[in-house]
Amino acid sequence: MFGKKEPVRLDKLKIDNTFKLFKTTWTITAIGEYDWRGDGRSIEYTISSNAAEKAYLEVEFTKGDYEICFSKAINIDNALLQDAIISKNIIYLDNVFKLDETYSGSYKNLTSQSSWEHLESFIFYSEDDEMLTIEKWQDHTFEAFYGQEVSAKKIKNITTI
Repeated sequence: MFGKKEPVRLDKLKIDNTFKLFKTTWTITAIGEYDWRGDGRSIEYTISSNAAEKAYLEVEFTKGDYEICFSKAINIDNALLQDAIISKNIIYLDNVFKLDETYSGSYKNLTSQSSWEHLESFIFYSEDDEMLTIEKWQDHTFEAFYGQEVSAKKIKNITTI
């Protein structure tokens, strides 16, 4: 009865769960999964705040540790994204981001039960450890995200339903 409460698994959250990050309360509105083939799997939560902000929290649990990335979608011209992949760097908000990691895998929206879609992910880092991710999808469309890695202890006040 008075035993230690099990910590909430950050990779097992559900729709409508809430948590606090960066002094903002976020609500999970959708859940997706990435299969990075030999590099593991990760869960991506689409999250929204009361201020109608939309963001993403990608969580991977590997060898007892979490790798967590918080990001928001950004608009960058496709030609610039293609050039960044080739040149291995991109400038955004006056910061130079250099390509550091490349992954190939598949994504499925678990909320809408979509089919698996192939993608390539290119992760660029600035000297300030900010990250810019470019996703190239199987239909040759691109998406870009700007954010940062966060530690699990920064995610507070998790409410589960």
